[in-house]
This record gives sequence, structure tokens and C-alpha cells, in this order.
Amino acid sequence: MIYVMSDIHGNLERFESIMRQINLKEEDTMYILGDVIDRYPYGIKLLRKIMKMPNVKMLLGNHEYMMLQAIGHCKDAAD
Repeated sequence: MIYVMSDIHGNLERFESIMRQINLKEEDTMYILGDVIDRYPYGIKLLRKIMKMPNVKMLLGNHEYMMLQAIGHCKDAAD
């Protein structure tokens, strides 16, 4: 089975609820269409969790893109 999810925005409770509902199996694939971070407090925890899931593929959303831009800006300012 193929699943698609997006706009989790750091909402760990919602993510875990969805995962329980679909009962993702090894032979399944889930695509996350970005916006895992921002708004709710568990964005980084979710990113780490998703990175450990071999059958989950994530695309960067605009919120991840903005985070990377901000990190790059902070790095440039430190030089």
C-alpha cells in the first residue's frame, strides 16, 4: 500500500494517531510531502523519527526550506 501525508507541523500526537490508524507495514511506502516542522513543538523529534523509518520518503516543504535558509543565514552571520 502507498500512503501520502503532509503538513504535520510538529504535531507528534496527530502523526502517531495516523500511524496507528494505517498500521504501516514493511512492504508499505509512505510519502511525506513536507512541512513536518513548525507550529507544534515536536518538529525535530518527528524529523528524526521519520529519518529512521526505511519505508518513509520525505520531501522538503516550504517550512523545512525556510529552516534551512535560517540556519544558513545564522552560519553566514557567525563568519
